[in-house]
Amino acid sequence: MNNKDTIVEVVQKVLRDLGRAASLEEIYAEIIQRKLYEFNTPTPEHVLRTSIRRHTGNVERVDSSADVLFEMVSEDVYVLSSGTRATTKKRAGSGMKRIQRANDKEEIIKSLMSDQVGVFKEIWKLLLFAAQVGMRNDKRLPLKAVDAGKGIDQSTFGNCPAWPGVLYLMTLAETQKSDCLSGTEKAEDDRVSVFQEYANGGLESLREFFSGRPIDLDGLLAFIETEREKSAGRLDLDLTI
Repeated sequence: MNNKDTIVEVVQKVLRDLGRAASLEEIYAEIIQRKLYEFNTPTPEHVLRTSIRRHTGNVERVDSSADVLFEMVSEDVYVLSSGTRATTKKRAGSGMKRIQRANDKEEIIKSLMSDQVGVFKEIWKLLLFAAQVGMRNDKRLPLKAVDAGKGIDQSTFGNCPAWPGVLYLMTLAETQKSDCLSGTEKAEDDRVSVFQEYANGGLESLREFFSGRPIDLDGLLAFIETEREKSAGRLDLDLTI
């Protein structure tokens, strides 16, 4: 057992030796079988997944490393990367315009993506959830100020099998016009605006709910239950992530 190598160095070795993409389960099995690393934790696969994703070019996390070592080619399947986030290929059907979030929501975003909650390890999952919350509550808020450098490439959302269908469905439900389904630049702008503003509204609802209470998994479950109670007995647009 050689623990001089870091987890990601061991993963690189496994992928080089395999010479192909491999799932998280395959990578973990190789590490254990070849005794390449001793995890010393009751949740080794979770630790492995977190370490890999921090260094994965097309996965955005609040703790993403500048050193890009891997790319995710499908859910929890990884290959060695060329080492730059800029070379990430776009998923077919994803748009060109980046998804922005409001500067005043950065604090609630970081809190909800923390280990205390443990659900939203990638920001695209949180924004999809927030957009659903915003739409359920008819809460669409314009983004007053954004940091363009923090915009999210839509290929990141490609890890969700419902993307970009969710984007089209939300805009169609909002505008009631089929023009939003076209491939024009205006239609793309409209779709992204609808999504961004509902996500912003959902984040505002989350911020209000957690004002004065701990932001943890129990709190998130309580928020979801509150939302379910509010929507009981009414027609709902289910945008399950």
